[in-house]
Amino acid sequence: MNNCDICSILATHNNGKDIQIAETEKWRIVLDPNQQFLGKSFVTLLQHKSSLSSLDEADWRDYEELVRRLEGAIKKAFQPSHFNWSCLMNIAAANGQQTHVHWHIHPRYDNPVVIAGEHFEDSQWYPRKEKIDHIAEDKLLRIIAEKIKENL
Repeated sequence: MNNCDICSILATHNNGKDIQIAETEKWRIVLDPNQQFLGKSFVTLLQHKSSLSSLDEADWRDYEELVRRLEGAIKKAFQPSHFNWSCLMNIAAANGQQTHVHWHIHPRYDNPVVIAGEHFEDSQWYPRKEKIDHIAEDKLLRIIAEKIKENL
């Protein structure tokens, strides 16, 4: 799709910057460099579709299995308390760009987690605190991705 930033990102793997966790027939999972929620990832439909209502049964079946596997892997790797999923597409819509179906998965934690000596604390856990970004170095992102992959 010509005016779709996400299609461009998918085609180039974000210019080689993406840390891919997995890919199914229909979806690609990559780790978000901002690990404000340990294990935060993007789950993106490989085919360009601009709304949830345009997904077909095969898209949904593959997504359903992916959710089970990904949540299970993150639970085994990091023991989050629960998960939030969001599919907003607000930025593209606000900028007059094509929307592209993708999800943000936010594992949520009621306790801090330490990975490779680095502390991760869910700064938005109740009682709500100030939002704190946690931009992880490439090496740490690869460690996080491997821990998730081990459990897929």
